[in-house]
Amino acid sequence: MSEYFSEVEHEKEPSQKRPVLLTVLAVLSFIVIGYGFLGLLTSMLGGQPSPEEIDKGYQQIIQSVSDLRDQNAVGLADFFEQLANMIVYEQNHFFPVMLLNAVTIITGFIGVLFMLRGRRLGFHFYIIYNLLSIGGVYLIVPFDLVPNILLITSVFLSGLFVFLYSLNLKWMNK
Repeated sequence: MSEYFSEVEHEKEPSQKRPVLLTVLAVLSFIVIGYGFLGLLTSMLGGQPSPEEIDKGYQQIIQSVSDLRDQNAVGLADFFEQLANMIVYEQNHFFPVMLLNAVTIITGFIGVLFMLRGRRLGFHFYIIYNLLSIGGVYLIVPFDLVPNILLITSVFLSGLFVFLYSLNLKWMNK
């Protein structure tokens, strides 16, 4: 008879409180995802830029690149030139880029929300979000147009956040 009461008491045990690290990571993630959403929203509201607008923006960046080269900042100039070429390519493929960004943002939001609710499935969504954030650009843009420093930075930050979120997997039990 005492076994019956101990099982009942065990079932009514209050759930563990959410780890502070998980809350901090979620807030940081929601800020990044929110920023991405605002960028997506403003891009969609503005629509695809005209060829003239694309060329004007490209010429402004190229002028800055020229100024950097005049100041012997060749590495930085190369980076911005490569970035300008990537941006032009993305603007010419506006709707696939916007669709990919929307899928990425939604996946990240669902992942973080699920993790906050204690669902391990959210961690898997978050990993997919990071893979899309890192490699999604390569689904649309040719490899040679993407600056390596963007890839390195994305891999580092994504890996760091996935690792930190993984420290909270014990709490996620649903």
